[in-house]
Amino acid sequence: MGGDEQVVHIELVAWATVFVGGDGSESREFAEEIRPGDTIRDVLKRLSLQHRELDEALWDRGSAELSEHIEIAVNDALLGINHHLGSEVRGGDRIILMGQYMGG
Repeated sequence: MGGDEQVVHIELVAWATVFVGGDGSESREFAEEIRPGDTIRDVLKRLSLQHRELDEALWDRGSAELSEHIEIAVNDALLGINHHLGSEVRGGDRIILMGQYMGG
């Protein structure tokens, strides 16, 4: 096995990149190796543990539940439509994290 067969691609876009060292004007992509039985929650938690600011922004304090500040799409569908945090990932899957825009 090689290539996309053992990784999930995670892309952060726009202002969500500030949580991983970006300036908020570009995208940043990571390839996260997957293990048998890994879920979306598993790979996001592993990535966020490498970036303290992302961890604080992505998860509600003291829980494994998502905060409401970042929207997530998995394979071009918003989380909650075809996938949820407990959905198992497959090699080549693409997860996109987008900061929510809130108006006033």
